[in-house]
Amino acid sequence: MRACLSFLLIILSLPATAEVRFRHQEIQADFGVVYAVITADMNGDRKPDIVAINPTQTVWFENPTWTRHVVLDGGTKKDNVCVAAHDVDGDGRMDLAIGADWQPANTQSGGSLQWIRRDPANPSGPWRLHPLPEEPTLHRIRWGDVDGDGKNELIVVPLHGRGNKGPEWTGQGARILVYWPAARPEAEPWRVETADDSLHIVHNFIVVNGEIWAAAREGVWALKRGPNGAWTRRKIGDGSPGEIKMGSVARVRHLATVEPWHGNKIVVYEEPTEPANPQQGTRITPAAIPGALWKRTEIETGLTQAHALGWGDFDGDGSDELVAGWRNKPFGLALYKRTPDGSWSKQFIDGGVAVEDLAVEDLNGDGKPEFIAAGRATGNVRIYWNETRPPWIRHEVTRGFANATAVAADFTGDGKGDIIVNDGLGKRTLLYAAPHWKEVVLHEGVNAIHSEAMDVDGDGDIDYIGARYSPGLIFWLERPANPLAGKWPYHVVDDFAQGGVNGIHGLITGDVDGDGKPDLIGNSAQPNGRFPNSLAWFRIPKNPRQAPRWERHIFADRDAPGLSHYLGYGDVNGDGRPDLASAAKIADGGNWFAWWEQPRDPKKPWTRRLIAAGQEGATNILIADLNGDGKRDFFATRGHGRGAVWYENPSWTPHEVNTRIVGPHSLALGDIDGDGDIDAVTCAKDSATAAWFENDGKGNFTTRHIHENQAAYDIRLFDMDADGDLDVIVAGQESRNVVWFENTRK
Repeated sequence: MRACLSFLLIILSLPATAEVRFRHQEIQADFGVVYAVITADMNGDRKPDIVAINPTQTVWFENPTWTRHVVLDGGTKKDNVCVAAHDVDGDGRMDLAIGADWQPANTQSGGSLQWIRRDPANPSGPWRLHPLPEEPTLHRIRWGDVDGDGKNELIVVPLHGRGNKGPEWTGQGARILVYWPAARPEAEPWRVETADDSLHIVHNFIVVNGEIWAAAREGVWALKRGPNGAWTRRKIGDGSPGEIKMGSVARVRHLATVEPWHGNKIVVYEEPTEPANPQQGTRITPAAIPGALWKRTEIETGLTQAHALGWGDFDGDGSDELVAGWRNKPFGLALYKRTPDGSWSKQFIDGGVAVEDLAVEDLNGDGKPEFIAAGRATGNVRIYWNETRPPWIRHEVTRGFANATAVAADFTGDGKGDIIVNDGLGKRTLLYAAPHWKEVVLHEGVNAIHSEAMDVDGDGDIDYIGARYSPGLIFWLERPANPLAGKWPYHVVDDFAQGGVNGIHGLITGDVDGDGKPDLIGNSAQPNGRFPNSLAWFRIPKNPRQAPRWERHIFADRDAPGLSHYLGYGDVNGDGRPDLASAAKIADGGNWFAWWEQPRDPKKPWTRRLIAAGQEGATNILIADLNGDGKRDFFATRGHGRGAVWYENPSWTPHEVNTRIVGPHSLALGDIDGDGDIDAVTCAKDSATAAWFENDGKGNFTTRHIHENQAAYDIRLFDMDADGDLDVIVAGQESRNVVWFENTRK
């Protein structure tokens, strides 16, 4: 039977997030109570199909036509209540386990279990049924590898313990059982083991890394089988949950539950993790605190018989959103999302399904998950197609190595944005040419911590400048006539080995001396060498291809202690001469933001002006008019600390922009949303969050998250796709990748 189609465009305007769009397609109506829906590749075409059960039938819907195939009609005792897919007999084709004879109040008998497979003699006909040992009030089944042998076992969970009576449902706990398929599963008995029998009203469970996580009246419990076959348990969360599903938000595991069972509340449990220390090494993933109860947050209290949950990254921002369905009138579905301030937003999706169950799956292979909802009173199955176009689309250019810096420019001269990145461990400077990101090795032997793009030799094309931290080295690579095949000649700008600066953490370009030509600014952050705790600018020599080094000018002579990081360029005091700013990260002499006033002769010492002290982990600072008053302000981040702040000219009044983001070790300014004012963007190495700060033109900034699973050490703004808006380029140090986020506002 061909599925009937019904289309509805659903638009969810989540505050400060993407506009989430779903289109629903009803693939089954009038099916009775649809107790369960799952996805599985039922015909071996590598596309996920949809499996659903009603009281008497087991059917699957073939992707992409959603043609219905009935594999079992009768054969089990009413009602079928749960289903799980797995190749039980190892023939390469999907089989199904089915729980039936659903009698929730009968704790003495019933609860049949069986698995079904295609009939080898009649592959297109009804499937063969193989009974397994029963368990009263059998309610949920899933496959999972609980003994670590690489093979799945069948986990079986009844709702109640044997002999329990309502409404208290006390007495013996529910027997959580594990069934081991026999060598000949259709002919030999399966071994059965009890994992636990102490919990009550075990409404659902999940399998997490070989552990059984059960939602019961006593809370959320994890059951683990040891190498000796003994089972242990530990408590994950309080409450009396019914449904349970696992998701990930900002790289941290989150459980969602319905409380109490068939209840009105949606509760989220967040795994406790060690606080990040942005002054130390960055963790790729947050470190969980073993044995600690998960933090419990009620995000919804007003539903009627909530009964289904599902997590998925529906808007492409690297964090999962939660879909919840409820089955009593007015029934429906809603989506919950954690916002940048830590609260949860809710958006109603649809009222066309009295939701009994749901599943999340990318059905069309476009990288965006859909969800499927199954109805109880409505007796229908609907697909909710994800048609979201997020404000930022993530493109991964390369991965597999740590990198501290990436810079974008049209290095190949074809009008497209290319990226040059430095592989720190491999000490390679690499060009990735758009649009196919062909890798070209430009130079080997130097690891760079920061970089810039500049036409150094004045020949009309873009060259590359890189800086090694220590021993200090600044170099530039000359773009040849054929940038993809020709050699990029290596030249020195400054070298510690020859008496140059040391501890070059940041570079920036600008016309310092007003001669109409760009200069290069860098730091000498180390407290040793000829120029300790200093800042310098470098003038391009007349013949940069032949010069042994550039003309060096120390403008901050020993008055930038505390391991200075990055630099800002701009006319701060309105005298027509550009000034320079920097920041330092450590407590010993650092934790400051400051600027240096340029004298009439830029080759003479500059005057240091303190912007703010006591700024733990200060790293990045840039100069721009942020409130539209015609005066240049400072936007800054504490990349070895926490948060972003801007300082208002002339008294440097601080305005905290964001206090939650940890380790925002990168910063770029530009008109990101095209409204004529200056916005900011960062990517945090410790929070692993890329975020931009939307300016209303008056210096009031709103945090907008771009992605919540991406770390960075460096960030740039550049129009990568030549569509007239600024995109974001990230050097993902501990994420071990380089990505660019496409701004879709044009």
